Amino acid sequence: MPTALADILDNSVTAKARSVWINFYWAGPASTISILDDGIGMNEETLVSAMRPGSANPLDQRSFSDLGRFGLGLKTASFSQSRKLTVWSRTIGSSISGRCWDLAYVAQHDEWRLMKAAPSVGSEAYDHLSDLKSGTLVQWQSLDRIVDDSAVDSNEAHQRFLSLIEEVRAHLGMIFHRYLEDSGSHRTTPLKIYINGRLPGNLVAPWNPFASHGGAPSKETPFERINVRGHQDTVQGFVLPHKDRMTSLDFESLAGPRGWVAQQGFYIYRKDRIIVPGDWLQLGRPKPWAKQEQYKLARLAIDIPNTIDEEWGLDIKKSTARPPATIRSRLTDLADSVRKDARQVFAHRGEYGPRAPISSAIIARPWKTQLRAKRTVYLINRDHPLLSQTKARLGPLAECLTPLLRLIEETVPVERIWLDAAESP
Repeated sequence: MPTALADILDNSVTAKARSVWINFYWAGPASTISILDDGIGMNEETLVSAMRPGSANPLDQRSFSDLGRFGLGLKTASFSQSRKLTVWSRTIGSSISGRCWDLAYVAQHDEWRLMKAAPSVGSEAYDHLSDLKSGTLVQWQSLDRIVDDSAVDSNEAHQRFLSLIEEVRAHLGMIFHRYLEDSGSHRTTPLKIYINGRLPGNLVAPWNPFASHGGAPSKETPFERINVRGHQDTVQGFVLPHKDRMTSLDFESLAGPRGWVAQQGFYIYRKDRIIVPGDWLQLGRPKPWAKQEQYKLARLAIDIPNTIDEEWGLDIKKSTARPPATIRSRLTDLADSVRKDARQVFAHRGEYGPRAPISSAIIARPWKTQLRAKRTVYLINRDHPLLSQTKARLGPLAECLTPLLRLIEETVPVERIWLDAAESP
């Protein structure tokens, strides 16, 4: 659902919409979802073309701000969630035109007939479109994937519907954060996305994966431009602050919709719209990297134009991509450097780089690590000053310490510590 709605909003952004209103209406099997924008809209001829599957050639040259690819987004996104798709639209100075795909009709008559949609006067979203100079209204009905035949008074189904709204809110705030905060989207004003209302409290808030929070900024690498078939891809790495250097509110916010470990990796932007929200893209040496706790502070941004979709293997949903073979090695080098820095911050509890030396003081570490039979073990530093003092005070009883220290070393609950840290950082 969140991915499908993002596909619909791509059309709104391409249509230069300034505001988008998404409405979730719960009524059991009669539940609906509508998406209204105030973009340039479509006349009747353009609307009929837009409702035809595969209405755009992916090889055609696209406008600078076009977020589409195959001309399939409106239809495939809608049919993935509903069995009835209705679209009304108008341009400046024109009346409202409407068209509808009803899969129940298609199944019954074995005929793909695009039907005219009657005006939906009395509907809040349709009346809102009537008040706009131009815009487009998309309505999903027969939400078989979401509510099926759940009764209107089913509390479980209703709660599922409501939780989906929050999931959508978080996803759209991440995918379109540059448009919402107007940081590089080349817009005169930020895009506004409202969910279930038109008040400021209904606005979707942007979630920036690299934003600095509180007094602890992220460590940034310089921008690097990589040439792909005559076009420039831009790459920049970020090492986020350690938890100890953030407030609990900032730490929770920067975790993102999927949590700290899941949000690490590359963020691929296509015309300022995220298409991959955190992934290592099958890069790594000697084998592809997996998402691990110690690298959760590592994030990288890649900006690609909409002219090299084929090189990046962009799929129909615009949700997966793979780097061209010619730049995989360089991306691996850049990511490896960011990962090493992130691991150091994670291990040093928020300190970037080597620890600063402390004048006239020697820091004695109580633990040492050692590789034994290809396995890392943790040993107590027998030369630690506190241990030496204890032995001196024990006198002839000092030898009793040896088996105790061995017991502690051999039973360090590494797995338990790791689990606890992962579940409650």
